[in-house]
Amino acid sequence: MTVWKYEKSHEIFIRTIVLCFVFVFISLILLGRLFYLQILQGERFMALAEKNRTAVRLTMPERGKIYDRNGVILADNRKVFQAVLVKELTKDYKKTVENFKKIVPLTEEEEDRILKEAKFKRAFMPVQVKDNLTKEEVVLLHLNAPVLEGIQIEETMIRTYPKKDLTAHILGYVSLLNDRDTDVDSTWFDLAGYRIGRTGLEQSFESILRGKPGYKKTEVNAMGRTVSLMDQEKAVSGEDLHLTIDTRLQKIATDAMGNEAGTVIVANVQNGEILTFVSTPTYDPNIFLSSISQKNWNQLMNNQKKPLQNKALFGAYSPGSIFKLVVGLAGLENGIIDPNKRVYCSGVTQLGNQKFHCWKKGGHGALTLQEALRHSCDVYFYEMAQKIGWEKIIATAKKLGFGQIVDTEMNGDKEGLLPSPDWKFKARKDEWRMGDTLNLSIGQGFLLTTPLQLLRAVAAIANDGRLPDLHFVKKEVLKQSEEPLFNQSYLRLIRAGMYDVVNHEKGTAYNSRFNLNGMKMAGKTATTQVRRISLKEREEGIKKQKDMVWESRDHALFAAYAPTDKPKYAVIVVVEHGGGGSSAAAPVASKVLKEALRLDLEDAKIKSGVSAK
Repeated sequence: MTVWKYEKSHEIFIRTIVLCFVFVFISLILLGRLFYLQILQGERFMALAEKNRTAVRLTMPERGKIYDRNGVILADNRKVFQAVLVKELTKDYKKTVENFKKIVPLTEEEEDRILKEAKFKRAFMPVQVKDNLTKEEVVLLHLNAPVLEGIQIEETMIRTYPKKDLTAHILGYVSLLNDRDTDVDSTWFDLAGYRIGRTGLEQSFESILRGKPGYKKTEVNAMGRTVSLMDQEKAVSGEDLHLTIDTRLQKIATDAMGNEAGTVIVANVQNGEILTFVSTPTYDPNIFLSSISQKNWNQLMNNQKKPLQNKALFGAYSPGSIFKLVVGLAGLENGIIDPNKRVYCSGVTQLGNQKFHCWKKGGHGALTLQEALRHSCDVYFYEMAQKIGWEKIIATAKKLGFGQIVDTEMNGDKEGLLPSPDWKFKARKDEWRMGDTLNLSIGQGFLLTTPLQLLRAVAAIANDGRLPDLHFVKKEVLKQSEEPLFNQSYLRLIRAGMYDVVNHEKGTAYNSRFNLNGMKMAGKTATTQVRRISLKEREEGIKKQKDMVWESRDHALFAAYAPTDKPKYAVIVVVEHGGGGSSAAAPVASKVLKEALRLDLEDAKIKSGVSAK
């Protein structure tokens, strides 16, 4: 009995010892784990816990505003509500988007963008679902929050263009970032609803207009809803732009073009400030702020007059008879043209077995340089070009800036094309012929120029041979050619011809003349062919422009400056398929230049009235 009791006690003792060891072992493990979590990994898990209860969100900077020369706002920002999707706060973000569009409609393009962006964006970063929400839409979204897991409503800024289509080709537009914007810093992708400049000055000045994002650190609940603001850093607004554009004159030029396709550019010849930069037809850049519908996109793309094309910047045209100003200067500068000597125009120049026709079938008779410019005689310049040679003509054109990019602040201007024997051999595998020189002399053939190049050249002729520094943004320091490019007497002869074009009763633009308090305009007409006229058509009679389909009609151009006694403004007008420079382009230029001078008089009166007070 005693032995049994001893054995039982011993067994209990052993079990107790084992249990104690097990308890101690488990306690050591727990204490070790606790030490690891609290001491060794304490900071890490505290940060994780902090992340679980806080949310850091970048805040949108206000984009820099854009003003015209008189302080009229052209690009502004306004506060709107937007709905964003945070993927990590929802089990099925696709289901959330489905529920969302039942409450607030989404276009097919918008839905595709949301799903695509949600796929490649980090789960905790917001994806814009819809912005510019109405108050009613905000209320509906809040009421339906239970079925909109991951949707948050927040305030943001959106770009707006108050002048709509009037300044579209100057400002360009902004649109949402997408996966093709690989050169954009990743920070901007973290801003839901950030829009980047795509064209125009919005694109050129993107880096200074965008500003710098701020951030907000907020306490959130388990549903991701904000409970309180913990910390923040305000976003830094972008810089404002003050342009040289005069919105009043921009509207006058746009209205003067009517339904025509083309461009009107006006610049101050003395300081290079661009006052109008019109490309027609135009479009409303506000439509690109959200995903543009396929219907609207198709309408823009299928319009044969190409409203999305910035013709003022990207257009390349044969300059036609405007280039006769260059040929005239080349002849004078090289001592080949005697301004008093007459050249007979019979209506045709014979070159071997090839005939080069003047625009006037019966010819102009005997003409001096000034008279040849007045009547825009082709034969005069055919004859002179054979003596001057293509090299000297091209050299003079280069001095006037042709064949060179006009370095404004806007990206994308073209060089145009100054042809040469080397170019022709490389491009056409053919040699240069005298016929090419004759075509060159009247601004046709292979020659291509941009509207900005034509404007700059005419401005230089008006401004005593100094090339202006054309620009859109106001500058304190202005650049121009320090020395005149040509002898002043030669320039006076060219300007005399341009004066006659408008103010002589036989001038090609006589019907577009004006006299505003003694101020007049000088200019040069041009009509450039877009198709070859066959010998048969010449014999049977050339079709009238009005009888041709639109795309077969000639381009109409006119370059001018005013006032003639002390030039201040130069203008270039291009009317695509307009038919004739004198009938389609010159009236537009006349109206715009006259209004520019009239606005100067009005502004001077207002200024003097203020000064008097």
